[in-house]
Amino acid sequence: MNFKLPTLLLASIGMLAATSASAQCKKFSKKRVISALQGAQTIDQITAGALGRGESAAALLEVETSGEVDLIISTHPNLGEVQYSVVTSQGESLASGSSTGSIARLPIEVKAHTDIIVHIQSEKPSSAYIPLGCVAMATTKVIPNEMDILTGE
Repeated sequence: MNFKLPTLLLASIGMLAATSASAQCKKFSKKRVISALQGAQTIDQITAGALGRGESAAALLEVETSGEVDLIISTHPNLGEVQYSVVTSQGESLASGSSTGSIARLPIEVKAHTDIIVHIQSEKPSSAYIPLGCVAMATTKVIPNEMDILTGE
């Protein structure tokens, strides 16, 4: 019985820390991505997560309609220089670059029903301390003016 209490306590602390990091990344992503929207743009999809410095991750974003997609990638400064590459699920390269704690906006031309894969690699740590940081990715779309919908123009 004595062993169950410390184990339960450690598991609870671990779950609380994970929940806190997730909540912080949601707040980070909303703040950073929403501030990047322009004019009649609205968020189509958004995904966010925490990375440790030196880690990598990938996200799958689905595009329903043909045309230009505005991909927004926002990274936390704790991650250092972050390399990213964007490919289709068929392996076609769409974009690549790097960002250091800022927002990258990538206009990408895609076909309807295309899956976009965004690969992220954060900078290697320079010491034993591995800071955590959030990464947010979103696609945006332009909502037509209601008058355009009514007149068909």
